[in-house]
Amino acid sequence: MNTIEPVVSSPRKPPEENGASQQRAADWENPRVASILSAAAKCFARKGFTATTLAEIGKELGLRKSIVHYYFASKAALIHEVQSFTYHRYLDRLKEATQNGDGSTSQAMEALKALWEAIQNNKTGTGLNIEVWSAARRDPELKRRAAGLQRDARQVIREAMGPAAAKGGVNRSEALATLSLAVLNGLSVTEYLEGDEMRAREAYETFLQLLRLGLESSSAPS
Repeated sequence: MNTIEPVVSSPRKPPEENGASQQRAADWENPRVASILSAAAKCFARKGFTATTLAEIGKELGLRKSIVHYYFASKAALIHEVQSFTYHRYLDRLKEATQNGDGSTSQAMEALKALWEAIQNNKTGTGLNIEVWSAARRDPELKRRAAGLQRDARQVIREAMGPAAAKGGVNRSEALATLSLAVLNGLSVTEYLEGDEMRAREAYETFLQLLRLGLESSSAPS
């Protein structure tokens, strides 16, 4: 008789004051866990958090509900984990795409293009984010974790944009990262709702042009 190997969870640390989202409740390296998280993301994005059941998530993979429940105690526990999983996957791709940058304005532009492409290649993520933001109104812990992921994203954007964004001090760098993330989130939601990928891409290209002009003017000798 086959048995299911238990998940080796990452050790829990006391919550940090800023609500950082690095803690993980499940072993993302476990193929079964990763497949459940990916299937859950698709189901939540397609049907919504409330309408999705653990049985439907299992059906997506050809698994019984009891197997999904073995790894995740509840649907609430699953949505907590699935957003962290999907978010960090595309942030990791951004880090890989920009790790050899030269600190120039061009690097900053390429970093943002890489992040936009990651979002474009993860249509499920936008629908999932909408569901998470909605559920977070009723779940303080989910809201805390979602806020931590936003901070993680801004940090990655600041690092990817490099010295070009840092000219003018930390506050300016943070402001540019916040603005860039807001544009990314807003355009991805607009595209998700309207279904017009070309319009969203044109709007993002316009944002990049304006940002480039701002970075280049601030770095020009006075």
